[in-house]
Formats: sequence, structure tokens, C-alpha cells
Amino acid sequence: MRDAVAGVIVVALAACGASAKQQAQREQVAFNCKERIASYVASHHMAGDEVGVQLDCTDGPRVKRWKTDKAGKRNEETIPLSPIEFEKVWREIDGTGWPNMKDCLGGTAGKNDPVYVFDIKDDQNQVSFSCQSRSMPYPYDKIVDPLDMVGLNHKGQLGDDEPDDLKKFDKRDLQK
Repeated sequence: MRDAVAGVIVVALAACGASAKQQAQREQVAFNCKERIASYVASHHMAGDEVGVQLDCTDGPRVKRWKTDKAGKRNEETIPLSPIEFEKVWREIDGTGWPNMKDCLGGTAGKNDPVYVFDIKDDQNQVSFSCQSRSMPYPYDKIVDPLDMVGLNHKGQLGDDEPDDLKKFDKRDLQK
């Protein structure tokens, strides 16, 4: 009986080891950077004087986010991505037809609206275009949204989103 139980345990452990090894092999991905970069920089955005996100693979798949406040203080972070995450975001951006995109005409284009400047390239194409709008119209939103989401999924909000001049109200005791 003990030999039978020990045999079952050995077979189960071998199966688990083989399964883990097979899973690791399935998840291995041959990654080819192809000089891909996708970024946007928004000037005079409500989140900061300048906000930006860049997806690239020059030093491995990664996303870089930054925010500069009105005083010029820059808050920046770089988040490494798995090749699978990078490819997922790139597929979403690539689905916009970015090589054929030009400056947008469908934005709100208000005098105080942020100006988004996009730079996207791979080993075959490179484009730059812009859009002035409070929110991005289609298909420009299909570039901004995946770039924003990949950073938020890993780290959440970049920096402190409450301006210093409003923090004084947190400390004030309104009920005496």
C-alpha cells in the first residue's frame, strides 16, 4: 500500500513539474523590437503642464510616463513590460492605421484645450501628428487609452494629483 501511494505521489509530482515546465515553455515569446515606439505628449493638460506616455523597446519592452507641473517639477517613472503586454498594447495602437493618420480635425480645439502631439514609428514607418482637444476623438483615443491603461495597470496614478494650494484646506479645521 505504501509503495502504491508513494508511486502515485512521485507520478503526481513529476506531472506537476512537467506541467510547470510546459507552461513556462508556452509563455516564452520570441520578441522582436522592430524599432517600435509610440508616444504622446499633452501640453497644458489638467493633470499637469505636460503629461506624456511612451511605449518602446529600446531597453527591453517598457512604458515610460511623466508629468510636469506648472512650476517645472517633473515626476517620471519607467515600468518594464513583458513581451506579451507590449505586443497587446502595440496591436491596439497598430489597429488605428497610425501610418496614415494626420493632425485631427474632430477635436474640440478650444483655446484652453490641451494639445496632444503623437510620435509613432516602427522599422517601416514613422509619423508625427497632433490634436487639440479635451478628450481624444476616434481613432486618436485608440492610441491614448491603451498607453494610459498599461501604466495604470502596473502602478496606478503618477504622483500626487492634488495641487499644493488645495492641500491647505485638508488641514484646516472647519468645525471649532
